[in-house]
Amino acid sequence: MRNYLIVFILILLSIKTFSQSSVSRLESKKDFDNFSGLPLSEKYGQVSALKLVYDLKTQKLYFINSRYFKYHHEFCGRKIENEVELEYFNRINYSNDSKRKYLLANINYFKSLGIYALEISPADLMPEEDILRLRNIVSNATYIGDSLHLLLNSARLQDLSMEFERKIPILKPSDIYRNLNYQAIGKFKNNGILNFINDLESEIDNINPMDIVVINETPLFLPKVAGIIVTEFQTPLSHLTILGQNRKIPIAAYKQAFQDSVLLNLNHKKVCLNVLGDTFKIEPIDKLKPINQTQRQIKLKYNLEVDSIISIENFNKRSFKYAGNKAGNFGILYQLSQKHNFKVPECAFVIPFYFYNNHILNSLAKQVIESLILNADSINKDTLKMMLKSIRKEIRIAPLDTVLLKSIDKKVLTNNNYKRFRFRSSTNAEDAKRFSGAGLYASKTGIFNDEKKTFEKAIKKVWASLWSYEAYSEREYYNINHKDVYMGILVHRSFPNEEVNGVAITKNLYRPDNYGFVINSQLGDESVVKPKEGNISDQFICYPDNVDNIYKNKNTIDIITQSNLNDNKLVMTTDEIQNLANQLDAIKKYFINHTFTSKSYFDFGLDIEFKLDKGDRKLYIKQVRLYND
Repeated sequence: MRNYLIVFILILLSIKTFSQSSVSRLESKKDFDNFSGLPLSEKYGQVSALKLVYDLKTQKLYFINSRYFKYHHEFCGRKIENEVELEYFNRINYSNDSKRKYLLANINYFKSLGIYALEISPADLMPEEDILRLRNIVSNATYIGDSLHLLLNSARLQDLSMEFERKIPILKPSDIYRNLNYQAIGKFKNNGILNFINDLESEIDNINPMDIVVINETPLFLPKVAGIIVTEFQTPLSHLTILGQNRKIPIAAYKQAFQDSVLLNLNHKKVCLNVLGDTFKIEPIDKLKPINQTQRQIKLKYNLEVDSIISIENFNKRSFKYAGNKAGNFGILYQLSQKHNFKVPECAFVIPFYFYNNHILNSLAKQVIESLILNADSINKDTLKMMLKSIRKEIRIAPLDTVLLKSIDKKVLTNNNYKRFRFRSSTNAEDAKRFSGAGLYASKTGIFNDEKKTFEKAIKKVWASLWSYEAYSEREYYNINHKDVYMGILVHRSFPNEEVNGVAITKNLYRPDNYGFVINSQLGDESVVKPKEGNISDQFICYPDNVDNIYKNKNTIDIITQSNLNDNKLVMTTDEIQNLANQLDAIKKYFINHTFTSKSYFDFGLDIEFKLDKGDRKLYIKQVRLYND
């Protein structure tokens, strides 16, 4: 009887704990676990977060139960004072204003490190002395004690790092990122057969559409699969990330995948893979019931009548049809650059579809393409690859239209400042709604009057890339009719010496329905999409400061990780990042107002490439396309 009574008392105590909206102390990890939940932002996996409020007037500390309150404002408005307007609350309590009422923060527990860290919002201008004061108050009121770190999650706090480091333990975002074991890439669910791939290059032809593959390297291309677990972390615009978003399949990065006994025991078995923000779930199943991944056919538009190269300043809303989507979007960027604080690459012009089509008609590639399209359903993979190789060869060996070459030379000679030019694919089967085609087609450099890197070779190689096996297969996946695919070429001066290159997504991937643009940037021309092994680029969230919200006039930079090529420091200055955020906001507003979409501002995203040029570090925007998530 006594044992039953003890159990009953423990249940009552547990119910009491769960029913409390806040407590003033945390006596044990159990207290933390009972009150904590997932953080509002999913920028890191494997994190538990507990909100806290310190009332400056009453000097009371509140640890908030996440089961009842999602936001600091919500708790303060219901439990401390009468309902307060959100805009006013944010403006006062995330500032260094003397009217400030509360110090607001989270305690985050990073499971991969076993570290607790105090985190204030990157938009919070809390003075240094108040940060130290709050950290010590929280440290004394919890079982964590002096091991409570301060997370330097913003550029402002990192500028103060030496001051903090002398007084309290600190935690840098790069330390978190380096020690993470898990990353959600495509948060979807599907059934399939788990298949460990030890050597992707030699085993790729054996991969089946119902496989959930476990791979230890990042591929530029994968055939149709049901899901992916990869051991390498990905950037938001890596080819694997884009592939997962386009195909709507589950993809997770898990560093220990090839050592995980649970996964290894499921090899070659039917499983269900569910990728979540904080973890992934995989379990055996008796019968495969794949989620429907049938793609609606994408119909392509084209115009083959424009028979001269077109300068970018002469583009209009119909240019997509004869120049391709990349060039069409570049034309919009050019128009926007005349009104905003960014540039596009100079000496830009387009080689329309007309010239690609004429080249095909006057080469032996025409017959091979016609035969391929006619017999596509009956040929095997080896024959397909052979025919595609033949098409590419015939495109490269056929003579180029001399009128076209003379037109390009004449165009280039009017811009004597530049000799090196980038020839970039611009098809009607890329950079489109529901199909980005990222990484499928080639871009090549041509140098004026150079014997090796000729304009002619660059043009032919770009045209030929339309018929790579990877591009053909991806179009097949999306039910794109190959006979309607045409290649234009966007040409502009190249950037042999850029100081910074980067990619941006103009939506907050880690906190839905909130401001924020996700940026990856790196020194020079080191790729942020597929970096060399061991290289880590900057990744951060920045915010436009030209609207009346919590981020106004604050230069807020929420750091996720930093470049190891730049001594773990951001490769752009605070002012450069703020200007980038404001220009991204202007571009986004134009596209959301001129694109047929039902998405809200927060849910609508663009995928944008940018550079800072050598010397003056002027911001160049070189590409924009829809972010198809």
